[in-house]
Amino acid sequence: MKKVLIVLLAVLLTLAVTGRKEAAAEMVLRDSEPLAGGWTPAADYGDISEARRAVFDKGMATLLGVDYAPIAYLGSQVVAGTNHAFLVKGTLVVPSRPVSYALVYLYEDLQGNVTILTIADLPIVPQEDGTLALPEEGLMGGWYYAEDPAFTDEDEAKLEAALQNQVGASYAIVANVGEQVVAGLNRCLLVQVTPVVPDAQPHFALAYVYTDLEGNSSLTQVIDLDIGAWCTYGA
Repeated sequence: MKKVLIVLLAVLLTLAVTGRKEAAAEMVLRDSEPLAGGWTPAADYGDISEARRAVFDKGMATLLGVDYAPIAYLGSQVVAGTNHAFLVKGTLVVPSRPVSYALVYLYEDLQGNVTILTIADLPIVPQEDGTLALPEEGLMGGWYYAEDPAFTDEDEAKLEAALQNQVGASYAIVANVGEQVVAGLNRCLLVQVTPVVPDAQPHFALAYVYTDLEGNSSLTQVIDLDIGAWCTYGA
């Protein structure tokens, strides 16, 4: 009887050790496999460095019919290589067509080759359910893409004052991407939002600012922007 118990204990011990080894091997295998991560917003969005510009130019080299100029570098995603997200101003090679703003997603592989994943027009029209839609060209009284992503120093100071009245986060203007003429002017600003808490990570949002006929500006709403939401990975 004792011999049987000893044999059984030895078998159980062997199985336990083997199981731990297999589990450890499985953990090592999983840890060594490349896992796609989420998109990381760029803190230095205004820095179109030489390296980033080279990636952009390489990826867009074969695109014809539209001239895309990078305005900001919005972020990246680590895959087997790197995905990049740029905010761009687009101008069709047709003088009568208005400008547009788009999100350009590029994939840079481990050998430095760059291909286009997606070019998605930036939706700027706020809907009642909190979603965003594209502006309709020629719609009277509707939203349209701003002709110039920048504005005068005086306008910028007023807009920044309207943004900084908010509690809990700081706002930095990236670009003026949309406008709507009302009794005054509504603007859609792409902004970087940094929560006022330790080690806070910035993210991007669309901030809507109304300027009345006397030049007073006030923030009307803010809609967070998921910079990876429109990337279809070439699908």
